[in-house]
Amino acid sequence: MAAALPADQLEHPDAQCLRDAQAQPVVEEGVLAPLVDALGLGHVEQAAAALALWVELDARLAAAVSLLQGNATRIGPGRPTLGLVASLAACIADDTPLSPAQAMSRMLQGAALASGLLQLSEAQQLAHARTVQMPASIVAWLASPEPARHATPLGRLLMRPLAEPRWPVPAAWSQAGDRLAGLMAASQGPCAVVLRGADAGELRGMAARVASAIGRTAFEIGGADDVQALSADAFAVLSAREGAVPALIAARGVPVWEAQAAPGSATRVPQLSHWSGPLIVLAGTDSAFETTLPLHEFELGMPGAQDRLALWSGLRELAPDGIAAADRDAIARSRCGISVLAQAAAHAQDGLAHAAIEEAVRSSARSLSAWAQVSSDRIPADAWVGPPDVHRELGLLLTRCLARSDAGEKLGPLLRGRLSQGVKALFIGASGTGKTLAAQWLADRLARPLVRVDLAAVVSKYIGETEKNLAQLLSRAEHLDAVLLFDEADSLFGARTDVKQANDRYANMQTNYLLQRLETFHGVAVLTSNSKARFDDAFLRRLDSVVQFPLPDVAERRTLWSLHLGEAPQVDASVMSAIAALVDLPGGHIRNAVLTASLLARQRAQETGADASLMADDLREALALEYRKLGQRAPDSL
Repeated sequence: MAAALPADQLEHPDAQCLRDAQAQPVVEEGVLAPLVDALGLGHVEQAAAALALWVELDARLAAAVSLLQGNATRIGPGRPTLGLVASLAACIADDTPLSPAQAMSRMLQGAALASGLLQLSEAQQLAHARTVQMPASIVAWLASPEPARHATPLGRLLMRPLAEPRWPVPAAWSQAGDRLAGLMAASQGPCAVVLRGADAGELRGMAARVASAIGRTAFEIGGADDVQALSADAFAVLSAREGAVPALIAARGVPVWEAQAAPGSATRVPQLSHWSGPLIVLAGTDSAFETTLPLHEFELGMPGAQDRLALWSGLRELAPDGIAAADRDAIARSRCGISVLAQAAAHAQDGLAHAAIEEAVRSSARSLSAWAQVSSDRIPADAWVGPPDVHRELGLLLTRCLARSDAGEKLGPLLRGRLSQGVKALFIGASGTGKTLAAQWLADRLARPLVRVDLAAVVSKYIGETEKNLAQLLSRAEHLDAVLLFDEADSLFGARTDVKQANDRYANMQTNYLLQRLETFHGVAVLTSNSKARFDDAFLRRLDSVVQFPLPDVAERRTLWSLHLGEAPQVDASVMSAIAALVDLPGGHIRNAVLTASLLARQRAQETGADASLMADDLREALALEYRKLGQRAPDSL
């Protein structure tokens, strides 16, 4: 560079750093070696990269570059121009000296610019006048060996370093992570590692652990606005345009891409230009991928009882035998994901693990709000009213849910090998007969939240979106071990129809997928409907339980009235018995009538100043209104 100075500029103060033979660059040129090797940079590109890096960190060198470019007053750019880099080509040791035009051609067509390691200023300028710049993020990583701690913006991208999980990793996950790390280290070129699971936090933690095992940092690459995940094409194009690959090389990172794949379709794995290492893909359990790269996959399955106990004892700093017996049973029976269990362990009190797990599941269930609502109701054990045979069926269903982990332990190999750990039940009955109440009763006995699926949010007019929404909902519900309630389920899982037009064919394909996905569901799902005839026989065979909810008889209606009215209403027992005998409404309508009667009593008290106690006349008027709402006439003898 000193040789390129005009003779009249040799004594200029800004040229001193070029004349000083003992002067050393602020950053050794060796830090560029990984980039040089990975990108295959030529000598001209190496010199341009070194110069672009140094001027960002050394003000004296930046002033000297301005001087070289004819700006002795430092008004011009401190960054080198493409013309300066080309003019220095003759000073670069190479087998074949290059002319400035050849050097400029190599720069314009080389990997340094194509990968984003170097960037040029405005395209409106002449080529030789365009300045060469290294992105600030790459400068920062090359200038300091410290690991990244914060997200780094790269134009329209954001690189987020992922942290290893703070909770003990299940043994199966640890073994798989070591296997994947070995495959990644042994790979001679680019490869894809697909991690599947329902929880994004667990997937990111596992990605960080796998990358750490080969001495790298996992960086999730997404849009800077973080509104939605990048498609495969957008991920590849923006990574090349914004310099993600050289940034990853400088930071000793591994790229992580979150795929949003729809069930039933194969998603293409993106290939990053100039990247020769592994790409970690985070995906749901129903995703399929196509790629020409070597593909390695692992699904983060549900941890076993021993893994859950080990996690609890590790986070609570207890000896394995130091967990209370009640807590040990609650932890062993819980089937929520490892991250939810870790959240529970962080806030639990000794002897109250079941309460901490229930609260952690209920809190995490709010993540399902895009497709469902978490019920806040609580049903006491003795508050559900129905025939003895329905009580027995519900009790058997509860036992089946509690025994999901070991129901087939002592049975034959044929049954044990095919027994699903999920429980699916169908509640059939007229409106108001207590189907939803029974689902809530079941969820409360399991100490799990009841999540009511919003069919309007799940079902989409766009092809493939309904399956995608349902797949995400079921995967998250499995991970949380929440109880799913599909009200009016025949609208989703109804019987297939004869194909008369293209829409019928798609509707049947959608129903087929929903039935198959529900069959592999490992959680607890309750479906309700008014009619059993609306379902395929094949679907009914897949269910663990089908419970019929009949209309209540006189004795049951009397009990329902008592449970809804509560303490000491101003109504004679004979009147209540008559109402129970004459009014053949199910429990849902009895609830409505009692609520209306209480409001009538309150309104009467406000108007007359009388006692606000509920009277028989209030009940009669409320029942008349309820019958009118149904389009019927109340019994004359009422």
